[in-house]
Amino acid sequence: MEFKKRVSQITAFVNRNISKDILDSLKEVGVIALHLAAARSPVIEDRKGIFALLPGRDLVDDPVDIISFLVDRKTGDHVLSLIIEKGRLNLPGRGSVYSEEINLVMAHELCQENKPAPFATEKTPFQKLTGICCIVQRGQGESVARVALDTGICVPSLHFGVGTGVRDKIGLLRITIPAEKEVINIATSPYDAEVIMEMMIEVGKLDQPGKGFIYLYPLKKGIINMKVTRGEQRHAASIEQIVAAIDHIKGGIEWRRRSGTVEKKGVKRRAYLSGLADLTLLCDEGTGTDLVSVAMSAGAAGATIARLKHVRPPDSPLSEVSPAREACSMIVSDNQADGILKALKEAGAFTDSCHGQVQLRRVPKAFTYSEIA
Repeated sequence: MEFKKRVSQITAFVNRNISKDILDSLKEVGVIALHLAAARSPVIEDRKGIFALLPGRDLVDDPVDIISFLVDRKTGDHVLSLIIEKGRLNLPGRGSVYSEEINLVMAHELCQENKPAPFATEKTPFQKLTGICCIVQRGQGESVARVALDTGICVPSLHFGVGTGVRDKIGLLRITIPAEKEVINIATSPYDAEVIMEMMIEVGKLDQPGKGFIYLYPLKKGIINMKVTRGEQRHAASIEQIVAAIDHIKGGIEWRRRSGTVEKKGVKRRAYLSGLADLTLLCDEGTGTDLVSVAMSAGAAGATIARLKHVRPPDSPLSEVSPAREACSMIVSDNQADGILKALKEAGAFTDSCHGQVQLRRVPKAFTYSEIA
């Protein structure tokens, strides 16, 4: 086991029909251990003619794969460029990818970062980004995700998880709070992140009991899918292509700053949370629930557990790790992390029966309902 190693985490949200090409390219350069999760990305369907007058749902879903893995910091930018190049993510509508620096705090010896050999890639103009993650009850995710579409900042992704925490502490009343959750992930300009977060809180009514949790997390760089609408293109270039071209000319996305145009007057003063961290435990499927209970006994408020597929060569030692994995995300205070890690280690999280890996990243700002507020 290794402790508190700084590594790069790469996360790509790509259309399912191109994920295999990306996976094959990653394998060729030495990225041999990664996780895959199923998700969906809603976009606005641009209706024409009489269909525009009909009431009903105007969103359509694209099936996407979430590809995530760790690499050493010196090759992070190269791998990021490779994904953009092989997936042609510089073209609107194909997907998003970004990198972030996290702490690999503790891990089984088979669950370390990838260390690909150096390789050459095309130079890619990256964007500075901030991530927003919002966890709501299943069925409520689409309305919150729509904030990203209506403001044009990016195409969001949604996937399912199971929540534990308050629901497990209230006895028979737990039936009033569904366990099934939807997790919304978006990436946006650092200049607009707090305004977008406020809009998501309002739409999701997150200032009401049991509605959900939202937090910001720092990203390093990447490129995001801005093709938020689908319909017939009547001009030589789409608005997304024009914006991408201006981004390249301007050398970034700061010129698109929209805080002054979308911020509402009289916005409520929120009691935001700070001094937090996202402690994510990756483990073999079937072990997550018990390990989360151990973490909660050590101070964690709860977790959202999502299923992952562990992709690795079948003929390598990594095949000892179960292909069915769980990601248990827990938002904890900075002073709780060491105690939780100690409890997880004593419970056998990093042995051959669990193949645990703990990642830690900073959460500068978060919000949920609080009676104190």
